Amino acid sequence: MNLTLLRRSRQTLDIFSPGFAETLAALPFEQREAADSPVVQWFKERGPLGLLVPRSSGGLGATALEAMHVQVAIGALSPSLAVASTMHQFSVASLVAVALKGAGADALLLAAIAQQRLLLASGFAEGVTGGGILDTGMAAVPFKDGVRLSGSKQPCSLGASLDLLTASYSRDTPAGEELMIALIPPSAPGVTQHPFWANHALAGAQSMELRLEDVYVDKRMLFSAGLKARLGDVQTIGFIWFELLISAAYLGACLGLAEQAMASQRWSDQQRVELGCQLQFGLGALEGAAHELDRGDVDLQDQLARLLLVRYGLEQQLVRASDLAHQMLGGLAFIRSNMGSQWLLSTRGLQFHPPGRLGMSTNLDIYLRDATFSIANGARS
Repeated sequence: MNLTLLRRSRQTLDIFSPGFAETLAALPFEQREAADSPVVQWFKERGPLGLLVPRSSGGLGATALEAMHVQVAIGALSPSLAVASTMHQFSVASLVAVALKGAGADALLLAAIAQQRLLLASGFAEGVTGGGILDTGMAAVPFKDGVRLSGSKQPCSLGASLDLLTASYSRDTPAGEELMIALIPPSAPGVTQHPFWANHALAGAQSMELRLEDVYVDKRMLFSAGLKARLGDVQTIGFIWFELLISAAYLGACLGLAEQAMASQRWSDQQRVELGCQLQFGLGALEGAAHELDRGDVDLQDQLARLLLVRYGLEQQLVRASDLAHQMLGGLAFIRSNMGSQWLLSTRGLQFHPPGRLGMSTNLDIYLRDATFSIANGARS
């Protein structure tokens, strides 16, 4: 059975990466999601790697709506790959935003990503435990011709296959702290990989710890994302892309689970329609957010605030929908296979990605009371 709600997403994936869905589907789910899964390598070799690289730079030039549907389609087949590839795609989108601002990332870098199929792992502005969303885990020692970085990125998806790590760090300027992006090859002296991910859910994302010990980065591979105190367009666009695509990845995972449940033809048609209603609600919300990003004529801070509200609402919706779908699979499916349980767990990771709902409650509460939103230092009136 093919779930109708997935039709547009699957058609979009097939446009940008013909046959890729069939390649994934040919491998049993348990193998797709295992720690030694080949799906990330397949994505690197034949998947929509250049999805968000502009056509002028040799990429596929997808719109936000198309990219959102691609992530939904991948999530319905391999939640691990959907989450992992989100880290690549939003990193690319952030670099495109940097290039458009003329901050040093030129078309040659974007062309290399598309034409050489370079896989980017994200260490950009993901926050550190107990810190703010723009706090980084990297210590930087500046030099005239570059910088030396030390720190840790954990977990780091795509850790076994990445070509470049997009690490973030802060530097002092006369105008205040500036958020910087450093592009680092995993072969650079001082970069080491360490086991980190112990959960069977999403194990195929190649999540591990990357440690940097006095890693030198040439100034040609350093780019500014703007001041931390005044969240600029580059940072905001990066957050918007991340929230949109990571939400799509987990919605796709839930749609994939629902497809399995509906194929079993258990329970009543009313209950199956109830499940469909919950999933279409989330799909419609993300489509609306993607349309708005494609239009490009809205206040970015306002858009980010409303997208966060969509994401946090979707977190709750996915809990209800995935629980219902898992119940529909039935007790025998639960007893005979780990597939349903692993798929269920794979729909729950959205709540663990930054920024967490509780941490943003004050910011969003002030925003809802007719104020300007800021993800960095709280909303301001």
